[in-house]
Amino acid sequence: MAKKLKEGDVLNGYRITKVFGPGAMAISYAAESPAGERVFFKQYKSPSVTVEWYRPFVKYQKEMHRRITESPARNYCVRTVDAFEAVWGGRSYYQAFELIETGHDMGEYFENERAENGGRPLSAPFNPRLWERHVIWAKVFMSGINALHQIQIAHSDLKPDNAFLIEDPSISAGYQLKLIDMDFSVLTDQTAPWHGHQGYVGTDNYRSPEHFTPGATPGLASDVFTCGLILYELLAGRHPYWSDDQAQYAEKVRAYSAPVPELGGTMPAPADNAEVAAILHRCLNPDPTARPTAVEVRDVLTGRSRGAAPIPAPVATGATEPVGDDVTAPFPDAAALEAPVSEPIAPEPIAVAAGGAGGAALTSARIQLAGESGVMLNLGVRTPLGKHICRQFGPDSSFWDTEQCVLERGPEGAWQVVPRPGTTNETLLNGEPIDGPRSLHDGDTIAVGRAAKGISKLPLTVRAA
Repeated sequence: MAKKLKEGDVLNGYRITKVFGPGAMAISYAAESPAGERVFFKQYKSPSVTVEWYRPFVKYQKEMHRRITESPARNYCVRTVDAFEAVWGGRSYYQAFELIETGHDMGEYFENERAENGGRPLSAPFNPRLWERHVIWAKVFMSGINALHQIQIAHSDLKPDNAFLIEDPSISAGYQLKLIDMDFSVLTDQTAPWHGHQGYVGTDNYRSPEHFTPGATPGLASDVFTCGLILYELLAGRHPYWSDDQAQYAEKVRAYSAPVPELGGTMPAPADNAEVAAILHRCLNPDPTARPTAVEVRDVLTGRSRGAAPIPAPVATGATEPVGDDVTAPFPDAAALEAPVSEPIAPEPIAVAAGGAGGAALTSARIQLAGESGVMLNLGVRTPLGKHICRQFGPDSSFWDTEQCVLERGPEGAWQVVPRPGTTNETLLNGEPIDGPRSLHDGDTIAVGRAAKGISKLPLTVRAA
């Protein structure tokens, strides 16, 4: 049986400098790595190396770390330094992560703010500086959750204590976000190794209905529920369902008893208070299919979605997987990525579809994207396009960023394509790069590439459906 490490002990070159104490699944330490880096070091009690799902768990962890490392989610999650088995009294599994030594977790911020308010929850209106800070945190937080969801990872144990906010004046948002405690996060396109052996991890007062519903599996929509609770605390000053009795908490959650929140200030334009309050309330719907997606919540907080209708999940025609809150096109494994998005693209002629950019803009209820492979995708709602949703059209989807552009209705009701800034390759409309919203017409072609070099990858033809 493995024994607890103590300060000064050295294991696989890692010298323990502080013992944080045992948790339900692991014992945590601060340590110094063989390279001299200070790390957060975990000795796992569960799974032990003797249980049947231990090897699948290690494989699952490697896949999760790969997805994070190879995607924008790496900017929002703690970095994995090392993982190994070792004997310390007995054989155990160990992981080392970057040690967050600056900033505070969101729970600490909440406690300090309540203390400054005489121990009472905040109420509208907030102090203007406090309100501004909370709005920034809300946007940064949902950007991080969206990045995680784009690679089909549900954190599954979201709570303020698991979100570190680090002040960073060198970036426009002003804060870095680091999500922690993802050992039992869920790959939503795979069955968790512990499924059927033990329950899914969650925390009192932050569990989603799926966490305490027999037979249910927490997924992306479960994270969105918990995000709703955290955003309620950030923007309305209180937790709508907090209870010392978790049976009462579950009753409140199932009854959907939370009112539409009164925000603590005015959202900066173009975001709208009524839309923000409404989407926070939708997050708490006990029916996971009725909740918004993380990207929808982020876009409402930032005002990107003004004028857009609420978004049900789009369904792909001819695709192998539906695209929705908890199931998206399969995340490609390393071998399937024929080229990273940053790799130079081999030149090939740009094909401009006949009839493109002509006639009236599309105002049909639905539009269709058709790939050269014959796969078609029908859309009737605002939809972000990126490498994962476009994978069904062919391997050249790897040249698209995780979010390359968005298809949505413009102010006049016509369909338009809106490029995301800062993408690796240009968003092309009929072979020309675009840097702002452009109306779509029957026969237009959307692709990515570099117009100056005559390069176009994965052209998708737009039609009225």
